[in-house]
Amino acid sequence: MKKYLIVISALLVTFVTTSFVCALDNGVIDISLSGTKEISPDSFQLTFAVETQNADVQKAISENKENSEKLYNTLKSMLNSVRGDYIKTSNYSVNPNYEYGSKGKKTLRDYTVYNSVIVYVKDISVLPKFVNAASTKGVTRVDNLTFKATNYENECNTLLGELTNKAKNRANASLKPLGLQVITLKSLNTSCSESTNYPVVNYAMKARVLGATADSTAEQSAPVEAGKTILRANINSTFYVGTRK
Repeated sequence: MKKYLIVISALLVTFVTTSFVCALDNGVIDISLSGTKEISPDSFQLTFAVETQNADVQKAISENKENSEKLYNTLKSMLNSVRGDYIKTSNYSVNPNYEYGSKGKKTLRDYTVYNSVIVYVKDISVLPKFVNAASTKGVTRVDNLTFKATNYENECNTLLGELTNKAKNRANASLKPLGLQVITLKSLNTSCSESTNYPVVNYAMKARVLGATADSTAEQSAPVEAGKTILRANINSTFYVGTRK
């Protein structure tokens, strides 16, 4: 019996100030700060595909339709729409395959029908169950595994708030020796972006998945690391200053 190993890191939040600029001119002080926050993804997106080949295009289409419906219905039954899970068709194509003779003569060999669906699930822990279930329903390819952090917006807002408070405190600390202090905010520009260190997926899982038996209920082995999402925030603030009371 093989087991999936899914390495999911606990939420790790770090705050690092990477730059600080201070300028005082004509009753205002400019403070620029940058910060990062590292969070763990909590959802995944995966593409499952069904490919069929046959010299008879109608048979290729019919076989693909049958296998695709089984796959779609199985995956859909496992989703939790309340938390935001979904499944959707990604691609469908019917392509002729040709053979070329020594004199360049083109001969129709057969047809390939390709149908793929994208599954999005807000629970990384169930990833092996989805792959295992698909392996028993005619899936021929498992591609494009990505992880996402659904709390991106909230974490960005928190990081920007921390930077704004730090900017005000930094301004007052710089002004104190001059007998001055921050009076009020004049302007504030902010930005927040994300980048994800995607894992290197062990695509040897593909062979194991496709080799699963139809009555298999064991979770196949596929070491996967969810990676980390790095939030990067920047603020440029300007404060009016006055005499310290």
